[in-house]
Amino acid sequence: MSGSSLLEFLRRELAPTPGRGSKTFRLTLACLAATIPILTHHIPHGLIVMILMYLITQEDTAATVIGSILGVIGVTLGLGLALLAWRISLDIVWLRLCFLILFLFGGLFLKRVLTFGALGSAIGLPAALVMILPDILPPSPEVLTEFVLWLWWCVTLGLSVNVGVQLLLSPGDPLMLLQRELVTRIKAVEQSLRRLAGSEVLEPSRASLSSLSIAGMSRPLALLKTAAVVHAWAGERHDGLATLITLIDRLVTSAVALEGLATHSAEPIRHERLLSVAEGCDRMRLAFEKMRLPAPGEWVALAHEQNTEPPIPLLDIERTLDQIALTLPQYFAELGHSKTAPAEKRSLFLPDAFDNPEYVRFAIKGTLAALICYVAFIGFDYPGIYTSVITCFVVALSTIGASNQKGILRFGGAAVGGLMGLMALVYLFPNMDTIGGFWLVFGAGTAIAAWVNFGTPRISYGGYQIGLAFYKAILQDFGPATSATVVRDRLIGVFFGLIVFGVVEHLLWPVRARDALRARLAEVLRLLAELARSKTRADENPTVLVNDVDSWRRRISQKVEEAQGLIESSKFEAGDLDVDEIQKRIGDGQLVFVLLLSLARQSRDTTRLPDTMRGAAVDLDTAVATALEAMATRLVRGSQTAVPDLDSSLLRFESSVATDTDALDKETATHFAARLALYRALVAAVKQVSSKSMRTAQDRDEAPVFAAEKTLTAEPK
Repeated sequence: MSGSSLLEFLRRELAPTPGRGSKTFRLTLACLAATIPILTHHIPHGLIVMILMYLITQEDTAATVIGSILGVIGVTLGLGLALLAWRISLDIVWLRLCFLILFLFGGLFLKRVLTFGALGSAIGLPAALVMILPDILPPSPEVLTEFVLWLWWCVTLGLSVNVGVQLLLSPGDPLMLLQRELVTRIKAVEQSLRRLAGSEVLEPSRASLSSLSIAGMSRPLALLKTAAVVHAWAGERHDGLATLITLIDRLVTSAVALEGLATHSAEPIRHERLLSVAEGCDRMRLAFEKMRLPAPGEWVALAHEQNTEPPIPLLDIERTLDQIALTLPQYFAELGHSKTAPAEKRSLFLPDAFDNPEYVRFAIKGTLAALICYVAFIGFDYPGIYTSVITCFVVALSTIGASNQKGILRFGGAAVGGLMGLMALVYLFPNMDTIGGFWLVFGAGTAIAAWVNFGTPRISYGGYQIGLAFYKAILQDFGPATSATVVRDRLIGVFFGLIVFGVVEHLLWPVRARDALRARLAEVLRLLAELARSKTRADENPTVLVNDVDSWRRRISQKVEEAQGLIESSKFEAGDLDVDEIQKRIGDGQLVFVLLLSLARQSRDTTRLPDTMRGAAVDLDTAVATALEAMATRLVRGSQTAVPDLDSSLLRFESSVATDTDALDKETATHFAARLALYRALVAAVKQVSSKSMRTAQDRDEAPVFAAEKTLTAEPK
């Protein structure tokens, strides 16, 4: 990355986004409030109090309270287990080393398999750190026990102060905040279209289109995750709401592309068309403000399948609005009328927690790297770089790209925060002798770190590291800090930990983010194919496969969430993967998902139907499943599997419905007319998914070699 590209990236990432200023103010105020009991009662380890606030603070109170409770539970459990291990192994080095390995492996494994992965870190990391304390502090049981108890109290104090500030200043409901986020995005798109049409905008949106494009989906998805826990209504409709968030984000990115195209294009866009789409956005916004989607008959389609009139971004906006208004309401309607769909079963573990070998490999890699760092700092008698062990734990992520991203942010944040702390020690604190001066410097540094912390996932972890390094420099003791050794040792420890983990990750089961992304999408497509085939069997016996459908729903939701997380980390690896196109394909895949769920929830006895209609329905389900499996195979390197044509199967089903409707009772005929509308939307969505490739230039270069290897290694027939 060139210097100009880096500056442009920082300018874009540090720009104001909705809610960023208020969250920065609340976190800064909470940290300032926490300094009062720390300085008054001389509570040691004030650094822990501060950094816990960075990890837990969210916009809505529910997420903050849930995170605080889980944090206290996790740390209490981890420290309690460590104290029990001390009673057994404090004087037996090899046994204490075994407990260190156990806590590292257990924490990393739980970090991947728990629904709330941070709970695994809250259990494993403190327990592992307690195991290495005798190598850092004087080996006195009294001193070590007192250290651990103070550590627990600092965690509890930080989380309690933070929750108090959030309850006072941000009593927001996650579902209402999510509604506001979606309304804001729709309104920004509408006003952008009106400006392009030359129309006057009477009430400017509170957020610019560019800032919403930078923010992406991370904030709405985080609010949805909390809302699904707090509100049963949101939990039951999680998949549909997640699809809605993805589609609205597509509207924002398409509107940004349209603005750029209109600026540089010589051909003007018809104002009537722009205003028509803007009116559609306005109708959508009014419906959202009433917590609903457009009702049947309230929406007129803006785009048609044969319509390919440029510009493409405007056509994408029209099609996306139609998908939201005409397709998603059918999913929510079927959900509301379904009598067989069970309530979502919430589990502490992921669906494949104990079946997926990747989780065990991940824990082994992180444990091995941390153990190497531990042996190194003991062997060199340099306990100041114990942060290398922590580095191996926290940067241990599922792919090389994700680990690279977190490693860069960790080292960069440590360098910036250390520089800020060094400037405060050398130039500012020597000229201040009152608590007011300390608070001024402390608050300014906290605000800078908090502003970065509340950015997008591309940069937020760097803000946490800035705050951590800054506090480590200025909160060394209760008197004036005169040494910069802690800053130096921390940078060396972080750098050493990154090097060790990078070597281990590249040598032991390396996983590239773009390969993992394709694998997740292929898994999603195969699960969707299974769900498509299950609909026919569910029609014949609707009570048998209810639990299976619910299981597929949870597994597909998990894979989609993983794929969305892998998109950002894939940018930190070589290759020209078209991330924007992949995001569109994921949105189309989510639309296929909710349509298949809508069809699966319909329970009709197809044995009473005419043979032609039943056969046409089975053929269409099979064709959709075959198409999805073919697309999954296409994602495999070197595969050129053709996707079957769905139009002919859909036409046969349409003909059978039109021909055999008279032979059905009114209720069944109405049911299959509604199913036909769902099938039309499903076929269109599947065709959208299959229209683009996910291959990079590097993959295309490797494909002939891969194909040759398969030919040479194939068994002779």
